[in-house]
Amino acid sequence: MWHRSRFSDFVSRHRMEALMWTLVAEMLASPFADTHPRAGVLLGLSLLLIVVTGVRYLANRALVRWTVLPLAAIWMVTRIIEAFANGHQLYSHLSPIIGLAFSCSVLWAIFDDFHTRLQSTRSAIAEAFISYLVIATAFSQLYWILNRFIDHPFNQTILPTQSGTLLYFSMVTLTSVGYGGIVPVNPYVRVIAALESMAGIFFVAVVVARLVSSYRPSVARKVDSL
Repeated sequence: MWHRSRFSDFVSRHRMEALMWTLVAEMLASPFADTHPRAGVLLGLSLLLIVVTGVRYLANRALVRWTVLPLAAIWMVTRIIEAFANGHQLYSHLSPIIGLAFSCSVLWAIFDDFHTRLQSTRSAIAEAFISYLVIATAFSQLYWILNRFIDHPFNQTILPTQSGTLLYFSMVTLTSVGYGGIVPVNPYVRVIAALESMAGIFFVAVVVARLVSSYRPSVARKVDSL
């Protein structure tokens, strides 16, 4: 009983960090999921369970119940169809489209509850990094849609099954690194990439401001107690 209580306390204290590192591991496994679609379904299911479980602790629960969970169920169905259906049919490529809606709903639920909680600095950093990963994933799914329906959006051909490549491009763009290996050549895709780069800079600025504002009251209390 004592060990169970200690384990529950440990999970409660470190659930944000555990969620963050699990999402990182899932993203590292995305190239494997591209080459093995059926294994990708299992990875997608585990990612779905992790995100839904974690979002319950850091997001608006009403939005999670009525928006995130229904989209999560639909996304899982589309992942299964993508793995087992004929890859030449349009319905077999619905997963990134539903995934974009799912990612946006997760961000909506997180940001809607963003200002209502006071957390430790460590949990706030983990939450911010989780949101950063979800933003990168959402843009990668948007790039997949553009890559599917626009002629020559990039300087190289990216197959619909190479979602990991689009995730890499999204993360490089979000962090404003811009290695130049993959370059958008279509004007619409260029605008989306520029907006993602701006969103990444703005997000970092907001996170830094939030961490500073959460740190200052504790410093003031220490000064007052002296």
